[in-house]
Amino acid sequence: MNNEQKQYLVVVEDEAIEMMNNHLEFLSNVSTNATENLINLFEEGFDSLEFMPQRCPIFRTIGTAQNYRRLIIGRRYQVIFSINEANSTVNVKYILDSRQNNEF
Repeated sequence: MNNEQKQYLVVVEDEAIEMMNNHLEFLSNVSTNATENLINLFEEGFDSLEFMPQRCPIFRTIGTAQNYRRLIIGRRYQVIFSINEANSTVNVKYILDSRQNNEF
């Protein structure tokens, strides 16, 4: 039996980076410490997707044919991503604040 885990390359797409930066910019107006903590949480979350991203539940939305998955970060943020098994890549598509009415 092979105990080696498959490793994935995590690619955070431009739209997700923009969404993340918007959340961080808003939070920076409230607390520098909270912003730094959230940056660390995002980094840890992205790193965690390198191994076993399938552990995250499927995230379906109306009108979306693609199977996205969701990773919750800091109880409020949802990292929406897809897995490409053919090239061992995790593509982070969106970063949503669960307190907002998000449409994508």
